[in-house]
Amino acid sequence: MKLVINQWLAGTRIPAGYYTLQFMKGKAFIYILLWFTVCSATSQEVWTLQDCIETGKKNNPDFQLRQLEILSAETTHRSPIMEYLPKVDFSASQSYSVGSTIDPATNNRISSSIQSDNFALNAGITLLDFNVFTTARRNKIAVLKAAADKEATAAEYCLSILENYFNVLYTQELLKIQQNQFENATFNLNRIEKEVTLGSKPNSDLYDIKVSYSQEENNILETKQLLYSQKLTLLQLLNVEDIDPDDILLAEVEEKIVTEKIETSVFENTVKNYPSIRAANLAIEMSKKDVTIQKNKYLPSLDAFYSYSSFYYLPLNQASGQQVNPFWTQINDNKNHYIGFQVNVPIFNGLRTSRDVQLAKIEYKKRQVESEKEKIKLRQTIEQEEAKKRQNMILINQLEDTRRYAEKSFTTTQAKFSSGLVEAIVFTTSKNQMLMAQYNLLKAQYTVQYIKYKLQFLQFNTF
Repeated sequence: MKLVINQWLAGTRIPAGYYTLQFMKGKAFIYILLWFTVCSATSQEVWTLQDCIETGKKNNPDFQLRQLEILSAETTHRSPIMEYLPKVDFSASQSYSVGSTIDPATNNRISSSIQSDNFALNAGITLLDFNVFTTARRNKIAVLKAAADKEATAAEYCLSILENYFNVLYTQELLKIQQNQFENATFNLNRIEKEVTLGSKPNSDLYDIKVSYSQEENNILETKQLLYSQKLTLLQLLNVEDIDPDDILLAEVEEKIVTEKIETSVFENTVKNYPSIRAANLAIEMSKKDVTIQKNKYLPSLDAFYSYSSFYYLPLNQASGQQVNPFWTQINDNKNHYIGFQVNVPIFNGLRTSRDVQLAKIEYKKRQVESEKEKIKLRQTIEQEEAKKRQNMILINQLEDTRRYAEKSFTTTQAKFSSGLVEAIVFTTSKNQMLMAQYNLLKAQYTVQYIKYKLQFLQFNTF
């Protein structure tokens, strides 16, 4: 614990000569405060970017819906050979005829009621249908598109997690800077209070330093509230409900895993690998098959059919002594075979097929425009992100110098303030300048890192 505390103290940006005798007397209090701070930090669960992505994919219902869509497409698609298998069905009916008829022998009307049973076994097979193979190919593409849609959903989801993750990372580091500098504010407030009590400092200096101290307290509170809200947003994005935002700590991402390919342009890699582009291209292929399916309605089709049938009849009011053959005898005597071929040649159907072909072509053109729109959107996104990356990298060089000068200025101002050579308002201004320089540099650094990760993902669909 002592080693951790010493490292923590060594990492704070407090100028040399900052500690005084009074501070050393209060060192025991600082150690106790650090003890609780370290214990609180170690109780937080550390989450990495990969942890967030894996957790989100498990909990997000969008992926379950996409998986069901894949299963639906796979179920719809089957081999075209299955379409050429015969269709067989058996039918049976029983009917009663109740009425009267003319007896030829007497020419008189007599009552006649007959029970009739009919049986048929029917089979049909498609011999030629140009849409069978086209539909099978179209359904196969639908399976690939459903998988690409799922990957596209995952890609957009990962980018949302990435953005929220870096927002939290930046706020975490911002809070560390504010808390480190708040130690400086606490020390100066205690020192000025004692000097005012001794009469060596005017009350105006105490008022000025209290204003600065209060502003830093407010800034830390606002940053903590912002950090809580950002973590809550991230947890909601991951659909995690049983974790308090204060109980997690996001780990820094590793700069070394970001790679940049120089063989081809970023846009070319994105067009080749990004799921939404693949999904759009597959949608074009599906629409193209839909056009072919509609055109095939102009072509003839050929079917073959076979039917085996028989029947049984029984007069219900038969005269005494009238004989009726048994059931199976009648079935065998009345059997009938029926075989034939049917050719269907489209001639005219009110131009419905022509209309359907035109509509399919329009849908095909729409899918092409949507694909081009998706490419334009990604190209513009890449151009904007690359421009922001270049601008922030240039800005980082300038901000590094600004921060270094601001820290040196604050060091000298701190020494002058401790010696009573400058007023509290001058000291506060110098400190605010240093903090602003640190904030701006931190923001630019995290912006560049975020853009690198985003461009990496757009190109290769992986971090």
